[in-house]
Amino acid sequence: MADSEYTDDEMDYESPSSQAVVFDAFLAPFRALFSRTALRIYLNIVLFIGATVFLLGVSGLAYAIFYFRFIPTVGIDQQVHLQFGDGHPWGTVSLDPDFVHSQPYDVAVVLELPPTPSNHDVGNFMVDLTLLAPPSGTGLAAVSNKPNPIHHSRRPAILTYTSPLVDVARRVLRLPLYMVGWRREAQTLEVPMMEKIEFARGARNLPEGLRLELHSDGKMQIYSVQVEFRARFTGMRWFMYRWKITSFVIFSSMFWTISMSSASLTWFIGDTETEDGSTSSEVAKVKDEEVDSKLLQSYPETHDSGVGSGMESAEDRGIQKRRMHSLEEEQ
Repeated sequence: MADSEYTDDEMDYESPSSQAVVFDAFLAPFRALFSRTALRIYLNIVLFIGATVFLLGVSGLAYAIFYFRFIPTVGIDQQVHLQFGDGHPWGTVSLDPDFVHSQPYDVAVVLELPPTPSNHDVGNFMVDLTLLAPPSGTGLAAVSNKPNPIHHSRRPAILTYTSPLVDVARRVLRLPLYMVGWRREAQTLEVPMMEKIEFARGARNLPEGLRLELHSDGKMQIYSVQVEFRARFTGMRWFMYRWKITSFVIFSSMFWTISMSSASLTWFIGDTETEDGSTSSEVAKVKDEEVDSKLLQSYPETHDSGVGSGMESAEDRGIQKRRMHSLEEEQ
């Protein structure tokens, strides 16, 4: 009687109702969406998107730092205040350390002169330019007292000649601009002094000052003098400066690709190690359950054969139910 009652109860327990089956089928997709595997996938997607955005910002910042360190200053302009009354007009200037070694530069002297009769009578005059690296210090006194020449150049210059008729017509046309102060009577001369000069490696080989002299047979009137340095880019510097957006996209993408590849490889290795650890724990759990099952089967019988077989079968079924229930919870 006891065996039959237990069997009936067990049959009632193992035969679920139709409502439970429908409810279980309804909850099955949601269990898959919120299972441990799904949550782990969601977390990996969020981390991947965050790492992608972060590495994009790092790549752009790295390229900006590289650009400003690799591309030198394109133009360096220095105003020279000439000194008169002591021989030829001369002037010295201390330069900022913005030059780069092994980079070609073009150097020119820009003169603004009034077209006076005395300046036209001078005719040709010489522009003398010397780039200096003082032995110690960068002050103006060190440049003027202890010069250490790096490059020297001497070039001729002359005011542009205009006939009296052309000169009068030009002045008449520009008379309104002269009267309101938008222009002044001046002529600008740009004298190329050095082309594609390069400075050797070492701080002592970079110019830290310059000396400019104007040599002429007569006295000259001068508004202003300026020395201009222009970097002439070649190779990668030319490409990065000429095609800024294209070079930014290319080099940033390369840096981002390398960073993402390294991060993905590290991530994959760590994720594989984690999966191996979880699998080992599951295998150990199954082995422990098998040992418990064997111990229960080898337990000595203390009751009669009918009761013992009923108890053993009930215990086996209970262990199987618990094992199935634990597997469903893990899934």
